[in-house]
Amino acid sequence: MATPLHGRIDSAIRTAKQWESDKSLLKEIRESIPMELLVPELVCEREAEWRSFLSDDDTATAAAPAVTKSPYYRDDDVNYEGDDLLLKRLTLYFKAEVMKWCNQPPCCNSTCTGNDDGKQMESKGMRGPVTQEEKSGGASRVEVYNCTLCNTETVFPRYNSPRALLNSKRGRCGEFANLFGTYCRALGFDTRYVLDFTDHVWVEVWSARQQRWLHADSCEGLIDRPNMYEQGWGKKLNYAVAATHDSVADVSKRYTRKFLSDEFQTRRREFSPNEVMSDQVFMQMNGTVRQMSKVAKGRAEELDKRAKMEEKFFNTVQSSGVWDSEYREGRISGSLAWKAARRELGEDNDTSKTDEKKDGNDKASEGETSFWVESFLPSPRCQNDMTIVVRPEATEGKSWSIQVNGVPCAATLSNGVAVVIVDELTGCILQSKAFVDWLSVASFLDTVPDGRIVALCSFADDEEEEKKESTNKINCFDSSKFGRLG
Repeated sequence: MATPLHGRIDSAIRTAKQWESDKSLLKEIRESIPMELLVPELVCEREAEWRSFLSDDDTATAAAPAVTKSPYYRDDDVNYEGDDLLLKRLTLYFKAEVMKWCNQPPCCNSTCTGNDDGKQMESKGMRGPVTQEEKSGGASRVEVYNCTLCNTETVFPRYNSPRALLNSKRGRCGEFANLFGTYCRALGFDTRYVLDFTDHVWVEVWSARQQRWLHADSCEGLIDRPNMYEQGWGKKLNYAVAATHDSVADVSKRYTRKFLSDEFQTRRREFSPNEVMSDQVFMQMNGTVRQMSKVAKGRAEELDKRAKMEEKFFNTVQSSGVWDSEYREGRISGSLAWKAARRELGEDNDTSKTDEKKDGNDKASEGETSFWVESFLPSPRCQNDMTIVVRPEATEGKSWSIQVNGVPCAATLSNGVAVVIVDELTGCILQSKAFVDWLSVASFLDTVPDGRIVALCSFADDEEEEKKESTNKINCFDSSKFGRLG
């Protein structure tokens, strides 16, 4: 008997199978990936080996070419080697250079004076695929928009075909994960398509070096952060299905530490009556896809070995019930309204928060106050064009705000400190907070990951003394872990 699980699992398998069906597309993508920019150290290492091989003198060591620093280098690269390092930088490259996030499409009228970010576009609903291009691109639905400036209708087909996505290079998380999975397969990575039933998708890549599956989310430009969704975004997960062209698995336990809780189990009962039935569905569909794919004996044995290691890991982490690391950022990709509707803003999911001044007995005494800001700039600017300034606010008393590319982000409290965190690659405003003391600022900044621009602003009634103290504190802060300190 078919359950709600069957349709979702089948959808994930069909997506993963697409990655194997067009060898010419994989070749085209592979040739477009700038390996010398992503992993110059690996390219130079192999070049040195080749030069040594060609050398007539067996005792001589051929000089290796000079190693340049990858523009996608991050401080935590030291934790990754070989193909794992390549995956990490490929994820950043894909987010920055390949795909463009689309809240709403730009107007298709080339003479329209509207912004390229499509903010003037008004949704008129959805329809099915009509044109040959929409049908051949596997568009399951087509979003229809009207330009409020020139009254032109523009469509946004939600393509499922990797080739169509390579041509459009525009979409949301579904398109990102689909095309990124194709990029991973083009490099020979064993890749899973992961479908989260609470409406997100990403991929997992098998690490031969670490003998485990690595989480990779191209929307966020991050790998190996399985706690991002539950701990960072605040998602109420239920199922996460992982599929390759010849296997399928329930990987929900990788992305939660609440699997055994009554709340989590209640959410899963929407799709299966109990865990026994759920396991049976996955076992049956895994057997079916293997049979249809005519999996060779060696491959089947390898998949079985991985599954046993994975299940052992899942049981271990669920018995602990806690994450072994912290991740507290809300979602980067998507407009503020879109993320708020999906409740993926992390600690700021509570939209009742305000920036009004607190007394000494409530949240201000805890060291911080959140500010509600537009957290996504649909037209990301180049780093060289980014502007971060401090301007006076039109409010009673002294108040100054940090502005990023003209967007007001955070205002100081009396005798407080305002902090804004900006994504270095995209210019996306990730967080804006205000603190009542520098100790709280230091504790917060210690949790900020690499690749972030940090902007700070503070003032006091005794401006000269506070300016000296603030400058000293900022100068003493270790800014080496951030892309820039503003």
